[in-house]
Amino acid sequence: MSTVTCYSAAPARAVRVETSRWWLRFGASASLVSAISLLWIAIFRQSFVIYPSALLEASIVLALLIAVSLGVYSLLRVRSAHEATLRAFQDTDREFSSVFHSVLDGILIVDDDGVCLDANPAAVAILRCQSTDLVGNSISRIIASDCLSQTSWRTFLRQSAQPSLRRIVAGGGSQIFVNFTTVFHYLPGRHVLILCDVTERTHAEMLLRESEERLRLMANNIQEIFWMMDAATQDLAYVNNVYETITGYAVETLKENPSSYRELIHPEDRVRVISRLHETVTSGRFDEEFRFTRADGAVRWIWAKGFPVRSESETRWLVGIAQDITSRKQAEMKIAEQFDTVEAARAEAEGLRKATLALSQNLAMDSVLDTLLNCISELVPFDRATVLFVEDGQELMVARESPRTASKRMGLTLKASESVFLQRVLFEKQSILLMDTLKHSEWRDAPPLDCLQSWMGIPLIAGGFVLGILSLGAKDSSTFTTEHFRLAKSLSLPAAVAIQNARIHERAAIYAAELELRLRRPAL
Repeated sequence: MSTVTCYSAAPARAVRVETSRWWLRFGASASLVSAISLLWIAIFRQSFVIYPSALLEASIVLALLIAVSLGVYSLLRVRSAHEATLRAFQDTDREFSSVFHSVLDGILIVDDDGVCLDANPAAVAILRCQSTDLVGNSISRIIASDCLSQTSWRTFLRQSAQPSLRRIVAGGGSQIFVNFTTVFHYLPGRHVLILCDVTERTHAEMLLRESEERLRLMANNIQEIFWMMDAATQDLAYVNNVYETITGYAVETLKENPSSYRELIHPEDRVRVISRLHETVTSGRFDEEFRFTRADGAVRWIWAKGFPVRSESETRWLVGIAQDITSRKQAEMKIAEQFDTVEAARAEAEGLRKATLALSQNLAMDSVLDTLLNCISELVPFDRATVLFVEDGQELMVARESPRTASKRMGLTLKASESVFLQRVLFEKQSILLMDTLKHSEWRDAPPLDCLQSWMGIPLIAGGFVLGILSLGAKDSSTFTTEHFRLAKSLSLPAAVAIQNARIHERAAIYAAELELRLRRPAL
């Protein structure tokens, strides 16, 4: 505000000074004209008798005194103005000299031929030389630069006075960077060159650019996504080009919508991942594996790690990397599947081992059959299990049933020809699995196969002969799977051997009893 007042008051003072000088000149001129007029009247007073001579003389003297006084006063004012102008010039000269010698930028005053007429201390320091090496010499001898060579000096003078960054070779052969600012013809044949040493800043900028270029080369050639995110808004500020390779989306999509990456996260993992990002500011660590959807619709796995970057005790950015781990996840799932398969096989083998051991521990037929139904119940979810023994080639007898019904169907006999499926099992020695008996017109809903909608029949074969049939049924369709079918067939082998051993044991016991009875009878 004071500056505006100063600049607005200066023209007013100039107007007042100019006005006072005009009145002095006008007053002096008027007094002089009046004195001359009165003198002329005095000389020719005989023609003008209306004025007394004494009054006329006094008027002449007064007019002359006023004219002299105004002239003297005007001379004094002119001298005072001259002294003020001289002091202002001296003050301006001191100010310019102070600025010239104290400014941090180098100032060179040169003529049309490029000869340095004067140089301030800053220019001497910037150019790494002595003042005597500059003043009186062509600056092209001191400053090795194409723009200041003798052949192009005239061209350089005709160029525009826009500031420009130039690299020059100063005293001692050292290379420096300066910002040139030129003022041409501030006086006829005089020019000013202003040099600002920006060597350190330029080197820092060059190092920064080299560092950014190295970072860009590294970021664009690694296999992971390098990302930088705003800690407050969770908007992505930077990703490298690998983002497009992994996700299928162009990097420009993030420039248009920095939060669009959230839509890529699988809906089942999105809430968890975004909440972990919010917690990273306080926890200081982000380490998550989650699924994402590529642009082609494929669901893949990614592993993202990050950490907060603090600036002035405030978390400004989240920085990290993200790696596609789909291959690793698929390998882990295959290993898990194989491990489950191995565990299932081990459990199956253990179950069959225990079943075989249980079947072989007791050779009594009742114990063998009860053990068989008990073991099969642990492997197959049935509603009814029946062991049918072959009698007289084509007849089948219910030897054991689980659970035991109130009707006590044990001992019930039926002909194999009454059921197409029993006949196939018995004579073709094939195991049969029916997922839905209602879909087979040959199915006969008759005891002991009544009220069953899922059924499997497995022949009990020992020594190449069918000893019987293991019948397993369920009231609902599709109860049995191929795995249940395979387990039942696996258990049928040791069961048939145990039944065969039990029969041999029974026959041996009967023969031993008959032999003992014969031995006890008296001889005839």
